[in-house]
Amino acid sequence: MVFQTFDALPQDAKTSLILLGEDNYVAEGQSALTGEQFAHILALKLKPGKLEAIQTLTKDGIKTGFYALLPKELNYDKLEELTAEVAGRLRALKADAVHIALADDSIAALSGAFYKQLALMDDGFTHYKTTGIDPIDPEADKPEDDAWTPEFTLYLPETMDKKAEEKKAKQAQKLAEGIRIARRLVNEPANVMSPERLAKEASKLAKKHGFEIEVFDEKQIQDMGMEAFYSVAKGSDAPPRFMVMRYMNNKDTDEVLALVGKGLTYDSGGYALKPAAGMDTMFCDMGGAGAVIGAISALSMLKAKVNVVAIVAACENMISGHAYRNGDIIGSLAGKFIEVVNTDAEGRLTLADAITYAATVIKADKIIDIATLTGAVGVALGNQITGVVADDEDIWAAISAASEQSGDKVWRLPHFDHLAKSNKSERADIKNSGGRMAGTATAALFCRAFAFGVPWGHLDIAGTAYQDKASAKAPLGATGIGAEILTRAAMKLFD
Repeated sequence: MVFQTFDALPQDAKTSLILLGEDNYVAEGQSALTGEQFAHILALKLKPGKLEAIQTLTKDGIKTGFYALLPKELNYDKLEELTAEVAGRLRALKADAVHIALADDSIAALSGAFYKQLALMDDGFTHYKTTGIDPIDPEADKPEDDAWTPEFTLYLPETMDKKAEEKKAKQAQKLAEGIRIARRLVNEPANVMSPERLAKEASKLAKKHGFEIEVFDEKQIQDMGMEAFYSVAKGSDAPPRFMVMRYMNNKDTDEVLALVGKGLTYDSGGYALKPAAGMDTMFCDMGGAGAVIGAISALSMLKAKVNVVAIVAACENMISGHAYRNGDIIGSLAGKFIEVVNTDAEGRLTLADAITYAATVIKADKIIDIATLTGAVGVALGNQITGVVADDEDIWAAISAASEQSGDKVWRLPHFDHLAKSNKSERADIKNSGGRMAGTATAALFCRAFAFGVPWGHLDIAGTAYQDKASAKAPLGATGIGAEILTRAAMKLFD
């Protein structure tokens, strides 16, 4: 995708998009618009938030001009809806070059978000859909190439700072790539994206984007004493992997932020078996892992002045003669004993050892974990709001500010001490489920019990990481939620 700036739209632009402000119809001759386009604007009688089109037959073929009047109070949801409609119309035209004029500088407040949405226009997961041309001939019946990458050329009014807009556009493309990485990793089915494959993909990204990675195998995981993590992993024939990724690019401070992502590449529920209706999308239970890998990739691409370590404990939760059981008491890297009351509360067990590693081995100054952790968060907040539990005001402020910039909604849930008592075990130090009441908060507080007092925050993305139909925010499947929030929050914490 190419972003450029010019003073005027070319007369022969085959496909164009004009964005106007509701209270600021600029006069002809004072913007990049042509006289013909001004005539179209007057004829259309545009309504705020609506996209209209006029097609003109010329000697060179049909020209299509799209026009949208932005509402007075520009907000992220309306911008996403408008951009999604633009994407659908442009895709239908199979436009290969699109000329976009921001005819009003009021969009500057959200122009970065607009550029990011443009960069995500061609995102989707279709490479397992074949053409159907010739099922007998694999070469002819190869998967469809649904990628759509038009060239965008951007035109700005004189009142907008062109260098600032170009900087926003470049940042937006890198943030979009971080989101795309998360989506791609999470969308792959579990028979493809095993823990070992996830580690290989993370290693490729490390080499490509310039961050460091260490990968530990199942023997090393056991030798390190990660009994909680390995107890979940040992029921599967697919071996676990423990990944530690480092991007240390701020020499002005010794502080380190750890990002810990839940990496269940498949979750059957173990002996607390999930119902079939809830099991078919459990390849997305690694949404947290996708988010932290996407975030550290984006931070590297942005050359952000941060010191970040991203940690993923990747495994499958399966049933076999080796699998852990309800009623087991298991150890942990922290030295605490955990009573397993529900094998489907497995993610927090893997996070426990990963968070302990962040606190005691990495010696992180702050820890943020992200996980598709509880069904309770969806019941409480729905499928567009991520639940946050944090015991540190700086972490919460960074997450909140990041969400406002990214357009991803978050809501803070309580971390009162009495809620943590729900995790008290009569048979061990702690149990892995506090029951249904306040389930999101108690699950988060189980994770905090392994942070050794390090300032901590937690994002529960169980309701927001995956969607079963396309929306204005994301295509069907993985949303990539968390990748941008964590990227922006990390940069905020190192400001």
